[in-house]
Amino acid sequence: MGLRDKLRRLQKAAEGELESFELLDGSRYYYDTMETARELFLHSYDCHLGSPWPAKLVPEIYLAVCEARDPAAVLERLAPSDKRAWFMELPYERDTLINDRRLVLIERKSVPDLSE
Repeated sequence: MGLRDKLRRLQKAAEGELESFELLDGSRYYYDTMETARELFLHSYDCHLGSPWPAKLVPEIYLAVCEARDPAAVLERLAPSDKRAWFMELPYERDTLINDRRLVLIERKSVPDLSE
């Protein structure tokens, strides 16, 4: 994360625009809810189509959830309030993420291109 990103995050935190959760080391992870929702939706969509992002591009918040004091509570907060309108599910094994604090992608077959 660059200096500008850190400054932008600090400014949003000062303005009360960020949510946060506690990490194992006692520090806090701050995130923009709208930006995070967009990123998680796109990531989940690609994973469900069978074309997951490379490991180095996994949304940062998922890595932070692995380090959260209470990963289950954080995952619950990240889920949209209207779950019927949300057709995507967590692309990782939930129990492994919560108990082992690791990201294990749920394997899905690629969707064939039917555009022809």
